[in-house]
Formats: sequence, C-alpha cells, structure tokens
Amino acid sequence: MQQPSSSAHLPDHPNSKPPGGAPPAPAMGYPAPNGNPSPAAAAYYAAAPPPAAANGSAPAAFGVAYPYPAPPHHHPPPPTHHHHHHPYPQPPPPPPHHHHHYAYPPPPPTCLRRLLAAVVGAFLLLGVATFIVWLLLRPRAPAFSLTSLALSRVAYSRANASLSASFDAALLAANPNSKLSVAYFSPLASVSFAPSSPLAVASLAPFGQAPGNTTTLAFRLVVEDAYVGSDDAAALKTGDGGAVDVQVRLMAVAVFDRGGWRTRRRVMRVMCDGVKVVFRGKNSTEAAFNGPPRRCDVVL
Repeated sequence: MQQPSSSAHLPDHPNSKPPGGAPPAPAMGYPAPNGNPSPAAAAYYAAAPPPAAANGSAPAAFGVAYPYPAPPHHHPPPPTHHHHHHPYPQPPPPPPHHHHHYAYPPPPPTCLRRLLAAVVGAFLLLGVATFIVWLLLRPRAPAFSLTSLALSRVAYSRANASLSASFDAALLAANPNSKLSVAYFSPLASVSFAPSSPLAVASLAPFGQAPGNTTTLAFRLVVEDAYVGSDDAAALKTGDGGAVDVQVRLMAVAVFDRGGWRTRRRVMRVMCDGVKVVFRGKNSTEAAFNGPPRRCDVVL
C-alpha cells in the first residue's frame, strides 16, 4: 500500500473543505466517522469539530482523543472590592473583639515599701504601748467641789436692768490618781444667774497637782453694768432679800503625766450649777452660799 505523502497537512481554516469532497470537518480531538477515508481526510477529521445532531440539539459526546494532564489546582484569588451595586445589601461585618488591657501601676521600690512598713510598724507599736500604759495607770478625772461663794457690792439698776457686783468663789480640786500628776492649762472661770448667759468671765493662772494632791482654787469675778433679765433678778429688784440661783463654771486643758509618758491634751469642764446664794437682809448688798461643799460635775 502506498504511504501518504509527507506534503499532506491539515487545512488552515476549520471551514475549508476536506479533500475528496468530504463533509464539514468535525471538532478537533474527535475521531472521523466510520469508513475508510483517505489518510489526509482522517487527519482532518481528527482536528475538526463533531457533527451536529439531527434535531439541532447539542453534539454527541465523543471520547477524548488526545489526553493531557489536568491543570494545576490554584486557590481562587481573594475577592477584590469593587464598587458595584448589589441587589441585596451585604451583611455588616462582625464587631471587632476588643481585648481590654488594664494597665497596673508598677510596684513601689523595695526600699520605699520597707520604709512604709517600718513607719506603720512604729505607729502600731506606739499605739499598743500607749494602750498598755493606759491600762496599767488608769487615768481618772479630777474631782471638784464648790466650798464657798460670796457676793459683795451688789448694785442693781431697775431703769437699765443692769447689775454690778463682785463674786468670790473657791473650788476644791482633788487628784484621785496615785501614779499620775495633772497639769491644768488656760483655766477659764465664769459666773451667771441660772439660766442666763455668763455675767463675767476671767482667765486664771495655770496650776498643777501631784498624785493624790488636793488644791483649793480661789478666784474673783467682777461684774460691771451687766444686763440681767427680769426673771433672773427678781430678788434684786424687790430688795427684800431672798435667794438667787448662781452657776459657777471652770474650763481648762488637762494633761496627765507619768515621768516621760503623757496623755494627749483634753478639755475639762467643771459645772457647779444650782448654787443658792442668800442675801443677808433687806436691801443688803451682800449674799453668800451657806451649806456644805457642793459637788460639781466634771466632764473630761
């Protein structure tokens, strides 16, 4: 059999007619129809598209004539943001997760912490020592009693409702502590008719008491043209004698001392209220407190 010439080749255009008046070329990669076409036609059919179906449907499937390796698998590219109008709105992105990081201040240096610990420890030790000493010594408030009270040069003006007089008082102060001495600073004495405001106020000299000591504190308060209400000066207006209620008070700052140990300063108030002063007679200018020593209230 004669071999096909080497000059035979596939047609240059798919619409060109095959040699020998063959029908239109089938699709490339499918075999030629049954029969024994010439070698040139066989090559042409191998590269031509397949014939269409009779009813105009899709061409019949043929086997692949020339297998080739599958293309490598590539991941689809990430979607790019194009400004296109979409018929449906895209869902909003999920809210970002915020991680709260709390910034804590750096710890203090070691030397500073040791200094603070030493200061706190010193205060605690001092407080414990003071409490122990207080339990051992047990400071007790001093006791005060009014021993005498006298009025002299009493002059009352009915026109001005004013009073002029001199008040002489004596207080007995007793220190009941057997181990503690007491010092009194800035003593201030006052006198008034109950329940009016003070008629006279005077500053006294500071004084002190040794443990178990008893001291008499005497002072004079002078009243000059002080206003006195009608209710408080009923006995003064009539001049028929009688009695008036007098209040004698003392205020001072007290400090208890035991060698090198001292208590803090405390305000002490001594109140001798409801002391009846009786005039000596009609139109008398003198009156006095008659009776045993009057115990006063002490607030410390």
